[in-house]
Amino acid sequence: MHELGLTRRIVSIVAEHAGARRVRRVRLAIGPMACVERRSLSFCFDLIAEGTVLAGASLEFMEAEGDTFVIKDYELEEAA
Repeated sequence: MHELGLTRRIVSIVAEHAGARRVRRVRLAIGPMACVERRSLSFCFDLIAEGTVLAGASLEFMEAEGDTFVIKDYELEEAA
């Protein structure tokens, strides 16, 4: 289940960029040849994000070409 490792990296990268700000949404672009199971990513994301600035964030997928697998963007909560 390489989705677990991928999810750990996604959460790590986004959390590093977000700093102390909470993350609302993460969007990934995934191509059909990327050999990534989206349902597994979603499952792993909820577990790995728990206790981080990504806790409660939604994970969304965009269609891409070929073997593309990238963090397309993420949305942060407004600073209070």
